[in-house]
Amino acid sequence: MGYTESIGLLELRKEIVKHYSIRYNININVNQVAITSGASASILLSLMSLFKKGDTIAIVSPGYPCYLNILKSLNYKVFNIQTTIEKGFNIDLNQIASLPYKVKGLILASPANPTGATIESSKLKEINNICLKKNITLISDEIYQGINYHKNSKEQSLLSLNSNGVIINSFSKYFLMTGWRLGWIISNRKHIEKISRIAMNIYLSPSSISQYTALETFKYYDYFDNVVNGYSQKRNYLKNRLKEIGLNNFFIPNGAFYFYINISKFTKNSYKFCEEMVNDLNITTAPGIDFDSKNGNAYIRISFAGKKNDLVTALNKIEKWL
Repeated sequence: MGYTESIGLLELRKEIVKHYSIRYNININVNQVAITSGASASILLSLMSLFKKGDTIAIVSPGYPCYLNILKSLNYKVFNIQTTIEKGFNIDLNQIASLPYKVKGLILASPANPTGATIESSKLKEINNICLKKNITLISDEIYQGINYHKNSKEQSLLSLNSNGVIINSFSKYFLMTGWRLGWIISNRKHIEKISRIAMNIYLSPSSISQYTALETFKYYDYFDNVVNGYSQKRNYLKNRLKEIGLNNFFIPNGAFYFYINISKFTKNSYKFCEEMVNDLNITTAPGIDFDSKNGNAYIRISFAGKKNDLVTALNKIEKWL
């Protein structure tokens, strides 16, 4: 088993095309798809192929730390869009409309890490329209799509609104292939050709073993949807139990599998708080400062992707520790 094309197996790219037809009712061409070595690689390749040194890219805080770190490593400038728990960690349309003209790109995630906030279809459409008018390239990180708790609301991909937008996704979350390092990009054909050349010089091709394994995942939508139902049950458990143990200031996630919890009444240093929890209880949470340099010290992120019994045990320990 050797190298594949730099943008991945043709068979797998065809399955991605089918995926968007089945799950989103969107028709795309296989030449619009690139398989990558994970979503982080997708972000890196997209940024390298779209922008140049000194360009300004807007990101949302709190947000995935990888965005900021990759932007800095590429010597791009960063424009931060701050969101708050009071507004559901959702960006305001005025924040997009008022972006300075020096901003060349905008990275959005829905559902978002660490908050689980989602962008409503109507708002996504308006954001897209503003970006088109301002000539801002919109990069949509959709890695947590499929993990959504709006039972009466169908997820929308940017792909349905903007043929020149860039879609980032991965097999790690909904498809449960964390550690296999496999993601994908959807964009226009010319952009994919450029990505192919860059990928060839960075890692030659995505892992062939991971790609052949991923081919099988599309047979098991019912299984993965059942896993999401399990997340929903643990989400409901957590939103009640957290209040009981005194962690009563949090955002209820609309997607993904995290609670972003305000712990400002206990500490002014989220990193130290998480470090002490590991040392005292052997329980790992993520410090908010990793996701938000302005307000992050007031927050921690708890994942509910694990087993229910482990969550129960952990929260019982935390209750006694606080």
